[in-house]
Amino acid sequence: MLETSAQILAKKLFDFQIQWGQWNKNMLGQVFNINGKNNISLTFQQFIILTLVHKMEINTISQLAALLNLSKSSLSLTLSKMEQENLLKKTPAPKGDDGRKVYLCITQKGLSALEEREQKTLDFFIEYCQNLTQEQKEDLALGIEKLNHVLILFSKTDNHTKGGAIS
Repeated sequence: MLETSAQILAKKLFDFQIQWGQWNKNMLGQVFNINGKNNISLTFQQFIILTLVHKMEINTISQLAALLNLSKSSLSLTLSKMEQENLLKKTPAPKGDDGRKVYLCITQKGLSALEEREQKTLDFFIEYCQNLTQEQKEDLALGIEKLNHVLILFSKTDNHTKGGAIS
């Protein structure tokens, strides 16, 4: 197998990120509320927050802010709106815990909204995949599997940002 230089790989990854961003923008516009331009109540950021709280058990503002790369004050505005819309519920820390902590849990309305947008997202992907040939579907499945493997390796080490090798 031919060896590919890091510079060539970086360029391919950059090009992929640009193409993915354009394709993803199209999907987001069809599935989520983008600047109030459709009748969908849930924004993409709200979807991500609900997903993190419900599926990954990320349940504090500090954890969410770190994962989303947002300031706590900026995130708090979104969370307050979500609480007003009854998508999330904030609860104070239990006795004995850090009294400054606020815990988040998804409400039934939030869970319903999350499940509805998940299904709409899956429907979008299903429609896209139905237009592919069998060979394209197999190539895509293999490519996603391989890319996922590389991303898992990246997430397990900080070396990719420090110029070191990934083992």
